[in-house]
Amino acid sequence: MSRRHRKEPSIQRQTVASPASNSTAGTGILLGVIACFVLSGFAALLYQTAWMRQFSIVFGTSELAVATVLSAYMAGLALGAAIAGRVIDRITRPVLTYGLLEAAIAGSALAVPLLLTLANVLYVGILGNQPAPADASGLGQSFFYIVVAFIVLVIPTGCMGATLPMLTRYVVRSEEQIGPRVGLLYAVNTAGAVAGTVVAGFFLLPALGLSGTVWVGVAVNGLVFLIAASLSRFVQSSGMSEAAEAEVELKDSASAPSEAFKLVRPAWILPLMLLSGANTFAYEVLWTRLLGHILGGSIAAFSTMLASFLGGIAIGSAVAARIATDRGRAFNGFVIAQCGIALTSIIIYQVMHMLIPEEAGLGGNVLLATAVLLPATLFVGATFPFAVRILARNQADAAPSSARVYSWNTMGAVVGAVLAGYILIPLLRYEGAIQLAVTTNMALALAASLLILEKRYRTAVVTALVTGVIALIYRPSLPEEILLTSPIVASRDGEIRYYEVGRSATVLLLEEDGFFNLRTNGLPEASTNLIGAPPYQHNQ
Repeated sequence: MSRRHRKEPSIQRQTVASPASNSTAGTGILLGVIACFVLSGFAALLYQTAWMRQFSIVFGTSELAVATVLSAYMAGLALGAAIAGRVIDRITRPVLTYGLLEAAIAGSALAVPLLLTLANVLYVGILGNQPAPADASGLGQSFFYIVVAFIVLVIPTGCMGATLPMLTRYVVRSEEQIGPRVGLLYAVNTAGAVAGTVVAGFFLLPALGLSGTVWVGVAVNGLVFLIAASLSRFVQSSGMSEAAEAEVELKDSASAPSEAFKLVRPAWILPLMLLSGANTFAYEVLWTRLLGHILGGSIAAFSTMLASFLGGIAIGSAVAARIATDRGRAFNGFVIAQCGIALTSIIIYQVMHMLIPEEAGLGGNVLLATAVLLPATLFVGATFPFAVRILARNQADAAPSSARVYSWNTMGAVVGAVLAGYILIPLLRYEGAIQLAVTTNMALALAASLLILEKRYRTAVVTALVTGVIALIYRPSLPEEILLTSPIVASRDGEIRYYEVGRSATVLLLEEDGFFNLRTNGLPEASTNLIGAPPYQHNQ
């Protein structure tokens, strides 16, 4: 009798919870999860900014070394997302698992300096004591860079890549929430990354140095772990389920508004997102190198450009999240986004020289980077929630689909960054690279119409016509005004006598006022008199 009376209060507590109270609690937990993901993105960019400079102590600051570290970083993200996609269905407490991933990021981030010290010892032992300096273009040094960078970064970046699908497993509770909730998570995480880029570049690195910046990231990850663990405990104590439950249908979702938008092969969105990611990073390399002629190569300039790039992605993803409520709208959005990237890139390339500020300064540089990078990246950010909504059949499929799209897109970014920096831009120069990138976007829109949509004739014909017109008509010219600009020389006068783009530098020979002036990435290197010019004492 007494034992039964002692159980009654707990039974009563389980039965008095109302739907309204559960809804309020669910909203509060969702806001807590979103706050965690903002902080997670903030810490991730603190690490990336600091690690790029820590690796330079061992590998140097050559274009090869920087690209290798960035590629290893992004390859870890893709690997983590791919692994998470395979095991996500077996995770019953995704919020707690997410918190444990954040704790693992913090712990492994502290090990990075130790592993780099060991890498330096190996570097000297393997490549040191040679009769001549090691050839940076050789396979041995490149292979050493990529293996060491991947081994050092694979655990923290792999955990970072697994966080998005893990939280998607919790936040998506219905089919209508797939696009909006996935897009929201992607947007807030990227917004946190923007803040991390700015804070690291302008405040933490100058004030605390590399080690101090990493410790701030570790503290942020530790805070996220504590919040996530508390949220998970609250979910369990309130009798709510962490994992979204749903019956997986074997047929395609019937959410399309009409037969005109029936998607017959939605899995084709994965290779298209791989190519889209590659093209996006080709744009990033292109815009970064052109903006370098105006902004220079300082940490502040790098942070400004990266923050503008990520800011556009965050806003674009947030906007697309409200649109991608079903597969039909998501498909339309994906095609429009690819066309939007192409058209905005054409416009920006043509008017970029008109946006150069009259006086150099932080405010003018921020406005310039925003004006150049924001328009196209708005559409770039929109492609992710659209692609996830196209691929996911229902809410139970949202987390694996987000993992697959993320891993394919990120691996494409790795390939695009390497190809653009080492092959395409040096081979085609800036005018040829922008033409190829624009045509690729239009081709992706056309391919989506042909491969994914069942009744594709009208969409395919329109897209094919636009693609053909752009390919035939668009002939971008030499970006002369940008090349004549220098971060330390006010004058933009002169006539270009020689221009070539290399893997790490753009070399320019100008004729001006009876002199030949040699510039590398906009910086003056040397000058000499033309025959018959008046005497002049050149400093180099």
